[in-house]
Amino acid sequence: MLYSKTFENVKTLNCNFPIEDQYYVTDNQAIVADGITRDPIGIYDFTNYSFDDMKEKYPRPSGAALAATEICKAFANTTSGTMKEKLIIANNMVKKLNDKYIKRCDYLQNDYFGAVAACIHIENDILNYAYICDCGVIVYDKMGNIKFQTEDDKKLYCDPFMNVNKSWADPEGRIIVRRDFRNNPNKTLNGKCISYGAITGEKEATFFIKEGSLKLAQNDFILLYSDGFSNFLHNKEFIKQIINFNKDDLENFINDYSCSNYEKYGKEKTLILFKN
Repeated sequence: MLYSKTFENVKTLNCNFPIEDQYYVTDNQAIVADGITRDPIGIYDFTNYSFDDMKEKYPRPSGAALAATEICKAFANTTSGTMKEKLIIANNMVKKLNDKYIKRCDYLQNDYFGAVAACIHIENDILNYAYICDCGVIVYDKMGNIKFQTEDDKKLYCDPFMNVNKSWADPEGRIIVRRDFRNNPNKTLNGKCISYGAITGEKEATFFIKEGSLKLAQNDFILLYSDGFSNFLHNKEFIKQIINFNKDDLENFINDYSCSNYEKYGKEKTLILFKN
């Protein structure tokens, strides 16, 4: 393993905001868990509230951070099984967390604690991986060519068909997305599932965990990431930073981009970098 770090959302620096990305890493295995953003306390309709208003009312501690931490602990403490089996165990641990804290899920302030995640194990030049939703894995060869990347299942299979007719600011819109589209294998269109998965402790989450394996070559770079890094991954300058790895140069590059365009690059994000 070469490098691992969580970069904080540039809008929440120095304000004691919960870090909702968590990770665990060893020399040959790792997991990234990205906690699912919670609703602010006491604000149901977001329409007339600023980001600063919502930030001030954000729950501390955050159930998203608790879920992500629980997932990483479960992965670290499970010494056998496939990557998918480890995520299933993590889902069971999050269920215990929700049984403790969420007495009745309302899909708003009392929504289930949850996270999305991706994990890997590398042995004898074989990369085994599993993921759910928009955390992922990408592999570059020694020249910086992309050999493999997991899919963003929410972006590909859910978002284009999620016609809610309500804005995210409207509490009814958030309820519809979380109740009807999350972890719902029966939400289909023309015979295809248009739901998305998340590790919330719901048994249906296991339907959305994908796994696989691939053969690595010498000097391949393997990057495990949360979705805040999605817009970096095909950037040629970013790839150069990976191939010519230098910790300070990489961090300066990421920080500069994060400040230059908040919507594309500035949100919380985690990467873990291995070289085969």
